[in-house]
Amino acid sequence: MDSYFTFLYVRSGNAGVRSIRIHRAVALLLLFAFISLVLTSVVIVAKYSGMASDARRFAALERENQALLAKIKGFETKIERFTEQLNTGLELQNRSRLLAGLNPLSGDVWEVGIGGPQPMETDLDVTSADLFIAELEGDLDKMARQAGLLLENYEETISILSEEKKIRDCTPSIRPLRGGYLSSRFGRRMDPFTGRISRHLGVDYTARIGTPVMSTADGIVSMAKKKGSFGLVIEVNHRNGFKTRYAHLSKMLVHKGKEVKRGEVLGYVGNSGRSTGSHLHYEVLFKKTNRNPLNYIIPEGVYYD
Repeated sequence: MDSYFTFLYVRSGNAGVRSIRIHRAVALLLLFAFISLVLTSVVIVAKYSGMASDARRFAALERENQALLAKIKGFETKIERFTEQLNTGLELQNRSRLLAGLNPLSGDVWEVGIGGPQPMETDLDVTSADLFIAELEGDLDKMARQAGLLLENYEETISILSEEKKIRDCTPSIRPLRGGYLSSRFGRRMDPFTGRISRHLGVDYTARIGTPVMSTADGIVSMAKKKGSFGLVIEVNHRNGFKTRYAHLSKMLVHKGKEVKRGEVLGYVGNSGRSTGSHLHYEVLFKKTNRNPLNYIIPEGVYYD
């Protein structure tokens, strides 16, 4: 076989045809070198493009990392503020517990222990970011437990205070009318009709006819009618063992079964029944036993709702 390649080329200007003979081995070597150069160039371009792409991704990740660090720092600041608010909540909780007659929450209870091992700095796979995130998670878990503790104890405290408020609201504690004056006290007195010593089961307030008469506590009207010597009389059952009576009225504004609140007007002072003049006869009973109504009137400015 011929060991050479013959290449013919035409020269410009009708200068004739020239031929070039190149040894086959040299031609193949040149072809291999050209192909290798092309492939090397392709590889270099591809590698450079990949490096450029990686650089862009790295820059984007760096920006994202900086943004995440800024957010984490913001979370850290918020956690500090929430911790302060929770500590303030603890102070208010302990004040309310004292009002309810409960012991304040101790420091040990407030720390609400949490379980689970924390990552150690000696662990090979643990980074500073892992430690930081683990610390944040621990703080958040503790805050959630403390918030739950406050909620649970507020429910207990409010339940006790609400029950006490019901007791207070249903216990006679104010004068049954504004104005007028105390004309007859509770206990032994001379009966104005017979002139004999008798037991007076309530107190009398002399006042003009039409003076509003108020319920002295929350309750339900158990009687509202004309009854013998009482004349027009209203009785309120306060459903905690207490009852109050308001007698000698000129007019009644409530009926049996009506719910009433402390301070609500029941009727008006009158002179009905066995009476020597316009006045209100007021009684306080506890478990069917008459008690001195003056012991169930708290001076204005001392008691308030």
